[in-house]
Amino acid sequence: MAWLQIHQTLKDHRKLFDAADKLEIQPAYMMGLLISFWMWALDNAPDGNLDGITPRMISRAAQWDGQAEKLIATLVQAGWLDEDADSGILKIHDWYEYTGKLIGRRQAEKERSKRRRASTDKNSKNDRQTTGGQPAVDHKKTCGRVEKSRVEKSIYNPPLTPQEGETVKKHSGDDRFSEFWSAYPKKVAKQYALKAWKRLKPNADLHQRILKAVEDQKQSEQWRKNNGQYIPNPATWLNGGQWDNEMEGTKNNAADQRNDQRSDTEYAEKDWIKGFVPATDVFT
Repeated sequence: MAWLQIHQTLKDHRKLFDAADKLEIQPAYMMGLLISFWMWALDNAPDGNLDGITPRMISRAAQWDGQAEKLIATLVQAGWLDEDADSGILKIHDWYEYTGKLIGRRQAEKERSKRRRASTDKNSKNDRQTTGGQPAVDHKKTCGRVEKSRVEKSIYNPPLTPQEGETVKKHSGDDRFSEFWSAYPKKVAKQYALKAWKRLKPNADLHQRILKAVEDQKQSEQWRKNNGQYIPNPATWLNGGQWDNEMEGTKNNAADQRNDQRSDTEYAEKDWIKGFVPATDVFT
C-alpha cells in the first residue's frame, strides 16, 4: 500500500485548468480524476508505461463517466500524458521523477527478502546436518527470550569489512559519476542517471569534457530561465550526448557568474520530487 503527497499548487496548476476547460468540468473534479488515476497507476503501471492499457481502462481508473477517447486526448493535450510520435504508446508525464524512489525501494525490498530467505535456508540446512538429519531444537521453547534473540540475530549476515592491512578498491567509474552528480544542477532519478553513466563508460578525457559542459551549460540562458524549468533530467542529458550541445546565451562576465552562484545552489538543492511523492516507508 502507498499514499500520495499532493502539492498544494496542483489545484491552481495551469495544466489542471486547461484540462478542466477542455472537458467542461470544474477544476476540483479534474483534480479528483488525476489523483484517482495516479493511485491506480502505482500498482497497475508502476513504470508509467501505459502500453497495452486501453482508453476505457484509463477512463475507469480515473473514474471518468464520459467518453474515454475524449479524456485521453485531453490529458495528452494538457501535458498530463506523453504520447510517442512513432508508436503512439502513452506514458504518464514525468512519472519517474515522482516514483523513482518508490520503484527503487520496492526492488530493494525484493532483494532483501531474497537474501533473508537464502540465509534462512542456509541456516536450516546447517541445523539439519548438525543434528543428523533431525529437526533442530526449538530455541524459542527451550532457551527462552535470550536464546530467541540469539537465533534471530544469527540469521543476519553483516557486510564484510576489510581485514587489517587490506584496502577496499573503489571503481574509478563510481568516483567519476559522483563528481558528475555533484556538478549537475537537477538531481532527479539518480538510479537512471547511474545506469546511463555505466552504459556510457566515460574515460578520463570524456569525463572532463562532461564536467566542463555541465559548468558551461549551467551558465546558459536555456538552463537559467524559469528557475531551471528547461534543464533536462541527468539521465536524458547523458543518453542524448548533450555535452556536445552548443548553448546560446552563456555568461562570460565573472561578476554575473558570482551573482548566479546562489541561484545554482537553489537549483541543486531543490526538492524535485516534491509535489507528487509516494510514501515508501510502508514497503521497508
